[in-house]
Amino acid sequence: MQKILTIAALLCALTWAGEPTDLDSLFRGKEYKPELNSSLRDTSKVNDAAVAKNASKGKASDGYYMLQFEAVADFDAAQRRRAQIAASTGFAIQVVFDAPFYKLRGGGWTTKKAADDKARELSAYNINAFVVKIR
Repeated sequence: MQKILTIAALLCALTWAGEPTDLDSLFRGKEYKPELNSSLRDTSKVNDAAVAKNASKGKASDGYYMLQFEAVADFDAAQRRRAQIAASTGFAIQVVFDAPFYKLRGGGWTTKKAADDKARELSAYNINAFVVKIR
């Protein structure tokens, strides 16, 4: 019985032993930098230009939507997280104070569907965000 368990454990180990993972690179002293899709590198200026472009075309928009990444109670912590989120997403992150929290928001879309799509795309990179309607 012990031989069977040993063989099963060896087969499991061989199955899981493959190419190095991102965690392995961290143990080797390399910094982990996820490769993001180029569409994630939008800035708010580009999105504002898209909003103006869509408005001039006469497209019906159902408001203005942004992604909210976090709500933090401490101002210094909010500034640190703002820099981290901006570096990982490429968005210009706004810190909005809504008592008692500092809310970290970024991006800008005229339809909820487009904002939901971007939030879903970010979740593939383990970046959590949800859509909020601004106006």
